[in-house]
Amino acid sequence: MYEEEEFRALLNATDVPPTGVDVARVLHVGRRRTRHRRLAGVGGTLAVALTVLGVAPLALGPTGQPGPATSVTASASASVAPSPSPAGPPVCTVTALAMPPEYQTWKTLPNFRRVEVSTADPTGRYIGGHAVVGQNFIPILWTDGKPKVLPIDPTSASIDAINEHGVVVGMSGGSASRAYRYQNGKVTMLRAPVGKTWLFPHPFINAAGDMVINAKPQNAYDDDSRTVVAMWRAGTTNPVILPLPKHAGVRGITDDGRIIGGVGENGSGRDAYVWDQKGNGRKLTGPAGTTTNATAARGDWVTGGAWREGQKGPTVMLWNLRTGEATELTRDLGTGVNASGWVVTGIPRGEVLVDGVALVLPPIVAGGRTRASSVADDGRIAGDSFEGETSVPVQWHCR
Repeated sequence: MYEEEEFRALLNATDVPPTGVDVARVLHVGRRRTRHRRLAGVGGTLAVALTVLGVAPLALGPTGQPGPATSVTASASASVAPSPSPAGPPVCTVTALAMPPEYQTWKTLPNFRRVEVSTADPTGRYIGGHAVVGQNFIPILWTDGKPKVLPIDPTSASIDAINEHGVVVGMSGGSASRAYRYQNGKVTMLRAPVGKTWLFPHPFINAAGDMVINAKPQNAYDDDSRTVVAMWRAGTTNPVILPLPKHAGVRGITDDGRIIGGVGENGSGRDAYVWDQKGNGRKLTGPAGTTTNATAARGDWVTGGAWREGQKGPTVMLWNLRTGEATELTRDLGTGVNASGWVVTGIPRGEVLVDGVALVLPPIVAGGRTRASSVADDGRIAGDSFEGETSVPVQWHCR
């Protein structure tokens, strides 16, 4: 397993809740850009279905702090894995993505290491990834299977999110990274909030083209109390600061403009939340005795993780915003979800869970391992197939 996964595996083995410390910032020094959103737990399996009773919106006071909240409880069923649908789990076939012409003869390129997938849009039409050259990321966008190296930054840039219209957002440059938007062939560098130029972990975008990210001063490495959530409306270059509670952190934006993430002082006691853009929040409750964080949303579904004291790494959480149901799945962290509630888990496993059961994602080469990065609404999954340390960007069709 290559260096980044080894480093993350060590981090995931540490028994801590999601934290305000920007792990991607630490990795950034050595790797320039890494995929902070993939930070995940590892370990066995655990599936507990939880029904949330009486989930209610949380009123926020005039200062943006949580006001009095309705008591929310959860009841646990037996600790058994959810059963797949009567028709059985979807069956997946794999196809290798075409390599850009620049990297078709990669073995002759100096410092070239691999090409890998990082994200995709909800339709599966647009897939983002990068070539790893030395410590740098060279961004690649596949449109209907055709690859193109994007002219974002001559040194390094990542593709972190794509909407269904092919608008790409990510981070560019070295240690002083900037957020960018790539749309209709044009690269736009976005202005950071005044005095808060440290943007992390990476930008998120919705169908309208609105983009959000966390921002804080460069000297506030371990002080999340100085973090704000910045939004760039579609097509703009100047951000607005959303009036979210103190210690709030964003991990996604829905197509109807809601913000998902978590809140917790100094990384402890964190709770998953969904907010509107005025700061009114709804707490997403997990199992008793856990702290939670939300990391991705699509349609009625939100995924993330639940952390228990004494447990190494999180377990996957799946919340249904319409019914109020909360389900705890396998040991890992949910990092992506589609409109049907299929969940992508973090590295190193990178699985896709359907009704709590991991799909079988065949590798390109028999005996190789695989890693999913995203799942589209139609069941197409983007990720990587590995043979030893060599990775091949792929797409699975699952039906």
